[in-house]
Amino acid sequence: MLKGLCVYTIQICKNEKNFPKRDRWILTAPIVKCAVKAYAKVLEANAITVVKLDDYMMRRKCQIQARKKLKAMIGLVEIAYTTLSLEESRLEYWTGYIKGCMDILSKWRAADRKRYAKQLNGEITRKGEKPGNPL
Repeated sequence: MLKGLCVYTIQICKNEKNFPKRDRWILTAPIVKCAVKAYAKVLEANAITVVKLDDYMMRRKCQIQARKKLKAMIGLVEIAYTTLSLEESRLEYWTGYIKGCMDILSKWRAADRKRYAKQLNGEITRKGEKPGNPL
């Protein structure tokens, strides 16, 4: 789903009907950068084989960073709507798509916590932190 969001974002941002050339550079580059970085962090997290607690923590950190990029992306899209006359229907669809990706990331993190808590013999607490070492 996040790959689809990247493709959709790039298509929207390069379309002159959505963002005229004279205004495009202002916000489209940061919006695309957020989408691409979020996707890259998901790929990075997915590439981590969890064998020990540190592996889990690296994976979780990548998942959190991806979600933070998507949160920032929502803010940038809302600014584009306000300042660059992005259509309201486009805003609603786009932010809904982003929020859908954020929900999937949250569910993935929760599933990882449950899965790896068993594998790592309870070394993972409810919030996914090392015992006695809050994040």
